[in-house]
Amino acid sequence: MNASNTFPATLTISQSLRRIKKLKGRMGELTARASASVSYRSDLKPAFDFSATRSEAAKVREELITLEASVAKANATATITFDDQVITLAEAIRRLQEYKSEMSWVASLTLRAGTDRSRTTEYDEETCRNKIVTVETTWTSDLSEVGRANELDKLRDRFERLNDLVETANHRTATDRKESEAA
Repeated sequence: MNASNTFPATLTISQSLRRIKKLKGRMGELTARASASVSYRSDLKPAFDFSATRSEAAKVREELITLEASVAKANATATITFDDQVITLAEAIRRLQEYKSEMSWVASLTLRAGTDRSRTTEYDEETCRNKIVTVETTWTSDLSEVGRANELDKLRDRFERLNDLVETANHRTATDRKESEAA
């Protein structure tokens, strides 16, 4: 069965991404079956034929490659307007990745302010005894908890606005699958 014949030649990016996810799952199943059937006891034939499973996996792989390439091409050519700037979907996707990374980093920063006091022991050479001393460490932070919360809110807002634009574009931008029909 050629899976590409079950779908039209043109899909939206969203449809293509769903199909890609399904194909990747299918590839996982097929490679697991092939791995399990490549070697077997001569008197116990495996449930799935190795060669037939590999052949089916090759067809799925070809559709997957063609579909992923068509999504990449659509992402490289389709544009959206974000913050009064026209950018490709490919750039928008990279920006979304970076916004996620920055949000994670900002959220994980250790913010310290004020003075910490701790007790430790020190050897006193005059008395030849250990003595307890208080050590003070004063911390200064260039970012406050409130500042972090505000910065995270701004980053989340930018991420959500851009993500909404990308999702909208994904539902209206077509990918060309004509090459995969011939497979």
